[in-house]
Amino acid sequence: MKKFLIFLVLVFPFIFFVSCGSFTSCGGNDENDNTDSDITGDSDSGEISDEDIPDTGTGDADSGDTETPDGNGDTAPDTDDTDTVPDSGEPEKNAEGCYIFAVDESTFGSVYRNTYYGDIKDNILGDKTERDVFGIDLFQTLDGTAVAGSYDLAEGSNKSYLDCTECVRVWQDHDNKDKVKIFFQESGTLVISEVDKNNQIKGTLSAKLVEVTVDPDTREATPVEGGECITIENWVFDSDNCVPECNGKICGDNGCGGICGDGCSKDEYCNEEQTQCLPFECETLSLGQVEIKPTDDGGNYYEALAADNSAGSTDLKDILMLHFYDEDMNYAELHSGIVDLGSEINSDYTTCTECIRFYEDVDEEDEYQKLYFQQSGKLVFEEVKEGTFESKGHGSFRLIEVDEFDDFAPVYGGNCYEVKNLQWNTIQP
Repeated sequence: MKKFLIFLVLVFPFIFFVSCGSFTSCGGNDENDNTDSDITGDSDSGEISDEDIPDTGTGDADSGDTETPDGNGDTAPDTDDTDTVPDSGEPEKNAEGCYIFAVDESTFGSVYRNTYYGDIKDNILGDKTERDVFGIDLFQTLDGTAVAGSYDLAEGSNKSYLDCTECVRVWQDHDNKDKVKIFFQESGTLVISEVDKNNQIKGTLSAKLVEVTVDPDTREATPVEGGECITIENWVFDSDNCVPECNGKICGDNGCGGICGDGCSKDEYCNEEQTQCLPFECETLSLGQVEIKPTDDGGNYYEALAADNSAGSTDLKDILMLHFYDEDMNYAELHSGIVDLGSEINSDYTTCTECIRFYEDVDEEDEYQKLYFQQSGKLVFEEVKEGTFESKGHGSFRLIEVDEFDDFAPVYGGNCYEVKNLQWNTIQP
């Protein structure tokens, strides 16, 4: 399915949920990136970006699992005078008319370093045959490490869908993107009591979430007038309850935010069956002149087109964008020296400070067919003109096809490109 380019303001993150805003400014950090993103997909609903809808890979809407765990996670309150239990068999509501939901603890776990998802029990929202997905995203530190503490979900930046550092969301009818609704926190408290060495978290959550729409330009959420609300009270969670699925697998995702076996080297990728590490066989990509382009909010980035539209269809242009950020994810000044694109920070789109995205087959309506992100390589800044965004340098790197709707995960069997010797000189005489 074609992906649609829209003009968005970056959120930090990626992730994601990780992504691009203005076509002229694309950051390395999805969904909660505080800088600018460039090109991103638009959902079929026209209301929210598909990248806002996670695919947890956990739980099954058809499983029929209605077990209510004792102690941890049991969010169904005792019946009292304030609870309204409809006779129609509809889900239970509280005194405010908000649906009371519970998370299936057996599905709740880390799907990314700072991203934790699980299925809502019994798919109580909308179509009962479609999965409802609950998510916590933490954007507290540059590398995604969670920080223990008590956090007011209605205080400061947490009021903003764009800038929240502790973000709680629910996606209704996750697998049916024509009907999906998104809910975002209005109030509540998230307590992270423990963070282990693998960034797994324990704690409690009480929250009210309201139905919202997300502006495609600003990435801010607006409550839907007359929309629904949902609530969860005193939920005790532990993300480290996921059982890795690695039987017969030696690489790739283990279903719990980690990898199976030892994984693959930088020069290899995991096949779809996760049984082999295969060498990359990449096409060589030649790029045209590198130019400085302005962002909508006063920054700059570098852009180059593929020579002769050589990627994909030769009838459509292919665009490479290179952005630079500091540790606070603000636009950064350039400095002479060598940049490792394959470092732990730079090979992750949610944390990269030097971020390359390549869009294949971009048409006049800003639709594109494939998206690529850096996997390895380097940039060498030979000279930087002080006080400007002008520089001279060269670089070589590998770009691999990624799925922006799945935390920029490599596409199994996807394409890749090798840029052998990119040279640029944007210094004005």
